[in-house]
Amino acid sequence: MKKRNAFTLAEVLITLGIIGVVAAMTLPTLVQKHQKKVIATRLKQTYSQLYQALNMAQADYGDMKNWDVNDNYGTSIDPDNIQSSQMAEVFAEKYFTPYLKHIGNPRRDKLKNLGYTDYNGKNGVVYISANNNGYCLELPNGVSLIFGYDGTTTNYSLPIIFVDINGKAKPNIVGRDLFMFTLDSVSNMKILPAGHQYDRTKLLQRCSSSASCGANLGCTALIMKDGWEIKDDYPW
Repeated sequence: MKKRNAFTLAEVLITLGIIGVVAAMTLPTLVQKHQKKVIATRLKQTYSQLYQALNMAQADYGDMKNWDVNDNYGTSIDPDNIQSSQMAEVFAEKYFTPYLKHIGNPRRDKLKNLGYTDYNGKNGVVYISANNNGYCLELPNGVSLIFGYDGTTTNYSLPIIFVDINGKAKPNIVGRDLFMFTLDSVSNMKILPAGHQYDRTKLLQRCSSSASCGANLGCTALIMKDGWEIKDDYPW
């Protein structure tokens, strides 16, 4: 009779243990790569949808630079208050909501009443409180749009659009699942990613955990400049 070789129980257990260790080491990396791919893809899709909506609204309301984007409450407003969210609601419902496929009923309220929690920067500091008011619109792919106004400009206020890639799900971190585009009436109402004025080196600095929450919004431009990809050196 020929002697049949077989693995002993100990050998099988050792092999399974090695496989488990390798899986534990590689799985988080694979999951993170998948998350980054989803984020970059959804951000690109959202940018495209916003531009399409902008073009359709222009067909109805004429030249974009003649749109009613300036605030009627003076030149100094608080981007977090009710007044700002009211302005955002009026603007969005006229120029964007009718041209975007969305689910549910877009509405304005405190973010916590709409199901959102605080948004933090990568440094752990709260950037947008859930007590702030916002006009929110949910897209079919799980992305949430939060419209607001940038009241820091001297002579006019610009509509801004926060993009929450995974809606009401966490982590709610700027540059991780929260990004921002600005509608710039000065440059013919182009949709600009936050941080568009900086080069890549500067954006990497602004996107890091040591930068301020507002600077982290530059991650939007960084992803766009990198061809709608999240590169290996992206400050995660």
